Amino acid sequence: MSKHILLTREDGKNEVSQIYLERAGFQVSVVPMIKTRSCKCQMALGEYDWIVFTSANTVCYFFEQQAVIPSHVKIAVIGEKTAEMLASNQYNPDFQPTRFTTDIFIDEWLALDLNQQQIFIPKSNIARDEIERQFKNAGHLVTSCVIYETVFPERAKEQLQRVMKSRPIDIAVFASPSAWHHFLKSYTGDIAKLKIASIGPVTTRAIESSDFAVTYAPTNYTMREVCEILIKGEL
Repeated sequence: MSKHILLTREDGKNEVSQIYLERAGFQVSVVPMIKTRSCKCQMALGEYDWIVFTSANTVCYFFEQQAVIPSHVKIAVIGEKTAEMLASNQYNPDFQPTRFTTDIFIDEWLALDLNQQQIFIPKSNIARDEIERQFKNAGHLVTSCVIYETVFPERAKEQLQRVMKSRPIDIAVFASPSAWHHFLKSYTGDIAKLKIASIGPVTTRAIESSDFAVTYAPTNYTMREVCEILIKGEL
């Protein structure tokens, strides 16, 4: 019998992976464990030298409120999907790290050894402040603004129960600590019996700090890579 995989990213971001995994032979269910919504953010971009986008969501919600980035403002991004979302808005990054982690981003950007820069960081309500803190410690002037918030979808627990009744879940996939924590509060089965796939070191640390093991953690932090290692490891 085919393995049953649960995808937990927010609504609208699971379809490609679902189709890919189903074509490979898995049964796939989707229960979004996070929901995002816009927050009003005051932005005077003309004052800044750089804007830093840490996720595709920050790009998406930024361009809901701001149509244009001034030509003198340079753009830094973390992640392949972030760069793709930026490109869909007709912009290309001036800086992108060699690996899609916050630590590598910080190290490589600071290695540019720039004079004091004015930096703007749009972020979520639960974002880590590591970039802001490290850049300030290096002498740069950093302003951050919450541009969207992450919340628990109202019907997620009910949807998860329906999925569990239809067939036991074998593998659950998480792309953020928030999705994991919401799942942890909602899942009524034995999590220790699940295989867990995690995207990114921050998500993996959140899972492991809850005393659960991660079975699949790709070195390239994308859903496509997760799908590939699931196919290789389970079929």
